[in-house]
Parts: sequence; C-alpha cells; structure tokens
Amino acid sequence: MKKLLIAALLFSNLSIADERLKDAPMEWLISATIQSKLNHEGHDLHDHGHSDDLANDELLREIFETVTYDTDNDELILSSSLKTLDLRMKLESFLSTQAKNNRVDEKYTQWLDEGKAQYDVTLYRTNFAPEGFYYLNHIHTNLSKDNSELKWLKYSPQKTYSLINNLIKRRYTKAAVAFNDHDTDRAYDMVKDINYPSLYPLRSIEWGGSTHMGLVGIKENWDNLDNGRNYSGEESIRQSRSSDGFRIVNHPNRKNKPFPYASWLDANGVEVWNSIVENSPFLIFKIERSYNRDAFQQWVDSMKTGKTYTAVGGSDFHFMIPCLRDRTLMYPANYIPAENIEQTEEYLQQGRVSFVTRPTAPKLTLQAKFEGQNDWANMGDKVQGNKKLTVQLFGDFSDTNKRIGGFCYNTVRNFYRLLTFWKKRFWEIRFYNLEGDLIAKRSLNPKWYRYNRHFRATFDLDVQGTDLIRAELWEVNKRARNVDLLGATNPIYINW
Repeated sequence: MKKLLIAALLFSNLSIADERLKDAPMEWLISATIQSKLNHEGHDLHDHGHSDDLANDELLREIFETVTYDTDNDELILSSSLKTLDLRMKLESFLSTQAKNNRVDEKYTQWLDEGKAQYDVTLYRTNFAPEGFYYLNHIHTNLSKDNSELKWLKYSPQKTYSLINNLIKRRYTKAAVAFNDHDTDRAYDMVKDINYPSLYPLRSIEWGGSTHMGLVGIKENWDNLDNGRNYSGEESIRQSRSSDGFRIVNHPNRKNKPFPYASWLDANGVEVWNSIVENSPFLIFKIERSYNRDAFQQWVDSMKTGKTYTAVGGSDFHFMIPCLRDRTLMYPANYIPAENIEQTEEYLQQGRVSFVTRPTAPKLTLQAKFEGQNDWANMGDKVQGNKKLTVQLFGDFSDTNKRIGGFCYNTVRNFYRLLTFWKKRFWEIRFYNLEGDLIAKRSLNPKWYRYNRHFRATFDLDVQGTDLIRAELWEVNKRARNVDLLGATNPIYINW
C-alpha cells in the first residue's frame, strides 16, 4: 500500500491541490496551514496592523478548538470525529488555493547551465571536526509587543529557554542564545539566572521601525532602548551605535521594500537567511516572506565593494508551529568553531561563523593557509600571500543523527519529502571568490557520513591580488528540479 501511495505521489500528473493533499496526514495539513497563515499573512503584523484579523482567523481558531496540542511534547492528539473530518476538508481547500504549480527554480536552471568548475576538489572522510558551539539568533518570545492578539501561540522566555536547552542537550553541545524581542531586552533578565550549563544568553533586542536591527549583547539600561520605532533606514543604524551591541541588519529583503546594502553603513552583520520557509517544501505555497536568496546576494555584492559584514542566519521564531516547533525555533542555526562561548560577540565581529538551514545539515568550518605558513586562517580572518593557497572545508555530522522531534515531527517531515520527491537527491560543496564566481565544486552522498564520520573537502587555489574564498553546501534534487541551500560560511579574506 505504501509503495502505491509513493508511486501516486511521485508520478501523478494531477496537481497537488487536487490529489496530493488528499493523501496528506492531518499533522501535515495543520502545520502547513499554520505556517502559511503566520508567514504569509502575519510576518509584518507589527508594522501593518493586521494582528486582529489574524487573531480572529476562523480556520486558525478552529484548528486549536478541534485538535488537542501537547505543548510539552510537540504532539497533536487527533480524534476521528465529524468535526475533525470537517476541519480536514477546510484545510485541504485552503491549501489548494495556496498551491503554486510548475514553479521554476532559477537556481536549478543556473546549476544545469554552469558546467565544470575551475578547480577540482578532493573529498575525504575523517573522524576529526573542529570544536565549537551554536549561536542561535533572532528568537522571539511572548514579550514582543507585536502580534499582541496572538500570544496564545507564543512562549515565555523561560519556556523558550527550556526548549532550547532540551534541543542542545540532545546534541551534546552548547549554544549562545539571542532573544531578539521587539522593543524590549527583558527576556535576558528573565533567563540569565537559570542554570543551564550548556546555554549562554546574550542581552539582545530587535530594534527599529520599518528597518529592523538585531542588536546582540547590548549594554544594560541602554538609554535609547525604547525609541527604536522612531527610526528607520540608515538612521536606525546610526542611532543603534550607542547600544554597544553587535548590530545586524535583519531580513533586508523581506516582502516590503528591500533595504539596499549601500545603506547598511557601519552595521556589523546581516541576516542573510531568515526562517526555514524558503526551502523547497514550501515552493508549492504562496508564501512571501524574506526573499533569502536576494538578501544573500546583497551580501555577496556588498563584498565586491570592500565591505566585510558578518553573514548570519536567524530563526525569527515568533509562534509555535505544531509538529515543527523545534525546527522553527532553532533553524537556521549558526555555528562558531571556537571554544569560549563567552566571547560570542567577539567571534561574530570577526566573522568566525557559518550557518545551516536544517538539522540534517553538517556544521561547516572553512580554513585556509598559504604554502609555508604554519597556522590555518579561520572564517573572517585576513591572510596575506600569493600563489598557492590551500583551502579546506570541514562538514561536522556529529549532530545530524540526533532526534529533533517525535512522531508528529517525523510524520510532517516525511510528507514534505514526498512533496519534493525522495529520489535523485545529492549534495554539492561549492566554493566562490570575491566576484561571486563559482571556482570549485564537488558532489557528495550524505549517506556516506554519520555522527563519527565527517567530510574534509580541500583544493589548492592559485592566488593573485585581492580576493576571498567562501563555501556553500547545496542539496540538488534532479527529479523535482530544485536547489536548497543547506549551509554557508563567512569568507576568508585574501590580501585585504
């Protein structure tokens, strides 16, 4: 029966709206509907005043009146009643109107046309991976003053901190956490005395009017804390200088007017990947959120002008999404290959950070050194030299087999995979220079790696003059004809 279902899903010429939704588990229908409503309709509620409309949304309310949600275990408790059946029909109808068929992924077209790269990459399996910790960025709690009518979908700082602690403990690692609530840094004060040995909180805030700044590690009792909504654009950046924090331009290409990199001034970083909704499972829905690829390209273009903004990802977690709570809370997740978690702001300033967009992606560490040098340069470092530069990228798989959710999460995850097809997937390591040109690449099969077997990809680069090297990790799906970004590194700057 399962094989027949998979065959029907993969090879039917009928639309998703008409056929595949009928095969979807109820958990998937619920999580997809809530994501679509909150991300498509609700992301800018604090700016556009639609909070009441969404809070009173009949379908959103009916979900939580019909289904019991176990918030502690992130599980849905379903009943076989007429009310549940009626809800299912409404969910199918809503999602069918959201479906986008025959959408072309431009990245896949680019990948098909690009040909062979200039340099060959050698790939090794290794049991070594650099030590480090996560930096979890841009997480909201119920203290955010936006979406006040939707607090029943939010968590307190203490509850959010506890959920993060559980996630980190499962991975036998540690993390620095930035709660970026709108208009307040009180979340830090509410969690700083909670003794979780593996977590380190940072006093942070999302600050500014139509231009949002993620201010990380700000000073206590900052005198301009309450005035963020009075500033936008370049003025937000100028006025945030006195916070003494690491200043990030958040989601610069979200669905309203983009904030161009020429106006980022002396900001320290930019959020190039915001939330998880732009990967391939969401292409079938009309979700317009942050235009991550455009934000990423802005960052790439800024480097051509000599800027060195640190690129980060941010979960932008506002609301719980049943069955996807943990993933939307933690990912995209940043990784800092360093030892001292109390120096997180310093590492961010240096650019010693990479990010991954999903729990199955390995943590990335980029290093390089010129022939004759003893020490490896890390992400964000500047190296001087010419001729032969050896580049190596580590992919650390130690977390990828750790459980992130229970039955509900895996039910939703498996159906998402069916929607984007489960065959002909492979990963590709890709290296880029200052001009944004692809200079080296190598495909890999993720099944070759596990918690104690990582990859090291290396090649030698012939350097002349000023340049940089950075890496991306893609998942290419030849059957579904799309590309997902799994992770990316900050650059190593050459002769800057």
